Amino acid sequence: MFRQIKYSVEGTSLAPVGGYLNPGEDPLDAAKRELLEETGYEAAEWTPLGSYAVDGNRGAGTANLYLAQKARCVAEIDSDDVEEQELLLLTRSELEAALDAREFKVLAWAANIALALRHLP
Repeated sequence: MFRQIKYSVEGTSLAPVGGYLNPGEDPLDAAKRELLEETGYEAAEWTPLGSYAVDGNRGAGTANLYLAQKARCVAEIDSDDVEEQELLLLTRSELEAALDAREFKVLAWAANIALALRHLP
């Protein structure tokens, strides 16, 4: 997770790793690339959490969500994000508490975490 500032969100928010697809890129490959770029981690296990319309009224894109598990640090962070962010390694209990406390201030991020928690022991 990240603790970060986003321009359209008041204060700081927790957020999962995320990004955009490059032209012709497979969503899972994009998720793996974003995880490596933003955190320096690679994950051995990937669970698809589904693909969802971001804006059902305007057709403004699709969110492809994944849960990455058994991750290990393999490189330095190589992110091009312009916002300030802090990488956090949270336990399941900490994630649940953060979700309950509404620390994920963007609906898509909160939904991503809620879906992921359903797949954790």
